[in-house]
Amino acid sequence: MYRKKVNDILIICTLIILGIASELNAQNIQTSSSTENFDSFSEVSLKKNKVAEPQQVRSEDIVWKRDIYRIVNLKNGQNGVLYYPVEPIGDQMNLFSMLFDLIANKKIAAYEYLDGREIFTDQYVIKFKDLLKRFDIPYKEKNDPKKANSIIYEIEGSDIPSAEVTAFYLKEIWFIDQRSSSIKVKTVALCPILTREDEVGESRTYPMFWIPFETLRPYLSQMQISADSLNSAKNRSLYDFFNQRRYKGEIYKISNLKNQNIREYCKTPEAIKAEQDRLEEELKNIGSSFWEPSQKLLRRKSDSQNAKDKKI
Repeated sequence: MYRKKVNDILIICTLIILGIASELNAQNIQTSSSTENFDSFSEVSLKKNKVAEPQQVRSEDIVWKRDIYRIVNLKNGQNGVLYYPVEPIGDQMNLFSMLFDLIANKKIAAYEYLDGREIFTDQYVIKFKDLLKRFDIPYKEKNDPKKANSIIYEIEGSDIPSAEVTAFYLKEIWFIDQRSSSIKVKTVALCPILTREDEVGESRTYPMFWIPFETLRPYLSQMQISADSLNSAKNRSLYDFFNQRRYKGEIYKISNLKNQNIREYCKTPEAIKAEQDRLEEELKNIGSSFWEPSQKLLRRKSDSQNAKDKKI
């Protein structure tokens, strides 16, 4: 009887040991397999992500508003995701190449660049053929085999001036929403700027057209980009890049009665830089002009002032 119990215990122990060994072996196999296929994982895909609709703000809730115009230099490191790759690589392309493709395929409309105003009506829509002629982009006209009495424009990839668009104008609206008691910033429109040398070798800039930002939202949200040059994982969209204001742009105009840009009333580089810094600081502190400071902030300021008085 005693011997039988011992045998039963030995059998149970053997089964437990075999089970542990089997589990360890399976883990080793899984680890080995994962190591061998480390580079074969699928990239994070944002293609099925739905872009949240922008929060609607009632006009009666806006108690203050100002239009801000910036120039976004694409060769600035922070803005590099908008410029590279200069020529499409597979399904990867820069911002201008994407805009050009969308306009060519009539998915979005481009509107005339008017100095000092943006009008997004049918009257100011630019025809694609006129755009090609205006900026000397070579093309060939062909009959569309899929649609009778329709013309398509054949353009060589190397003739698309994606490398020459080195900056964008960007229009923002800063406003205060009294319903949420918050300052909000909304990107309103983008304008690519073409840079070319003239006949005497001097660089000239040519604003090309305005595109309302909201018409780009469904396309920007599907374009995956890397967070920065140190992280190659494509874990955000180009829509996020703009919506979260990750671009860097200098103010060149702010809404004013005379509709002047900064260069019209600041004549030196030093004066322009000082005015840009002043305007940026003004935007940062705009909330203090509309809301009373909290009791906590008032106490902090009072304590700070008392501490200064004691030192004196």
